[in-house]
Amino acid sequence: MKTKDAVFEDLEAKCCKLKYYRGSLRQFANGLLTKGRGDGEVCRICEVSSAIIDDMKSAGLKLHSIDIVVTQRQVFKYRNHPKTIKGANIPVEDYGIVEAALKNPTNIYEDTVQKHLVYVYTHPYHDDRLVKVVVEPNYRSHGTVMNLAKSWGIVEKCKMNGIQYRKIK
Repeated sequence: MKTKDAVFEDLEAKCCKLKYYRGSLRQFANGLLTKGRGDGEVCRICEVSSAIIDDMKSAGLKLHSIDIVVTQRQVFKYRNHPKTIKGANIPVEDYGIVEAALKNPTNIYEDTVQKHLVYVYTHPYHDDRLVKVVVEPNYRSHGTVMNLAKSWGIVEKCKMNGIQYRKIK
């Protein structure tokens, strides 16, 4: 069985244009915000499950990567985001919830308008509110294709009943 470092080295060899951060999303974000600048790394959170890959393929969208990543740009985007005023932003100290939403979502939807995957996670301390993470499949950046966790936040449960959402899981 390969070590964690060997697995990351294999991933980096396959996607030589990406430099993977080895650690949690919270550690990744804290390091970036402390330094105040990025160095080109991305935080690999998890893989898209084979059931989701098959579902997206049957819906006409072939994924070119199985990795779901967060870029430094997304971390800096949420540093002083307007969602904070509405109570819809997730503070860095709770970024473990964002990871949990991607690794073990309660539900997964396809946004049929934007063609994004929407991972939804019910967290116990949010009454009638959900953690929602939007993943843009096949996002292209600097010649690399990835599944980008492009946004996350807290939404009211009823917001996920919109006609644009097709439930996958």
